[in-house]
Amino acid sequence: MTINFQPLTKHDVNYAKAIGLSFEAFPKVQRLPPWIVKYRMRNGKAGFHALYDRDTWVGFIYLKEFKDIVFVKFFAISEQRCSGGYGSKVIDSMKGKYAKQRIVLNIEELDDTADNYQQRIKRKAFYEKNDFSSTVYMVKEPAERQEMLIRGGSISKEEIDDMYKHFLGNILYSLLKPEVIEI
Repeated sequence: MTINFQPLTKHDVNYAKAIGLSFEAFPKVQRLPPWIVKYRMRNGKAGFHALYDRDTWVGFIYLKEFKDIVFVKFFAISEQRCSGGYGSKVIDSMKGKYAKQRIVLNIEELDDTADNYQQRIKRKAFYEKNDFSSTVYMVKEPAERQEMLIRGGSISKEEIDDMYKHFLGNILYSLLKPEVIEI
């Protein structure tokens, strides 16, 4: 079964659900400001996709491409579809759609003092079960540290820096100063 990636715009019948999910599924420190999310989704900003199993909305994903890298910034399955195997189905569809590219994403650092430590362990196990592995890099952003995972190869510190510079632009990159740390 293939999951369909439909560009997300204000005309999608599940536009409001996708916006709601983007605020429910991620910790506050990871979220984009609401006005940016709404502006980008409403205007069909490249990278935002509604995820469908035939006609059934299952979630959304925000990803960006840089050279042969697909960076998954946000990925969430709706609460009604959780535990239905849809997360793995989306990744399987990505494996086909981006077969010649490396897929990278960040997950919360495995910090045993975090309130959601068990959830973090489960999330990492989920991605490992779906052929992702550690890049051996942690990305430190202003509010938190996240471990970068990859599927389909490896990635260098220089490539990560270049990717962030490309996505953020020089001004935002210099303001946010994401630091790539080898672990």
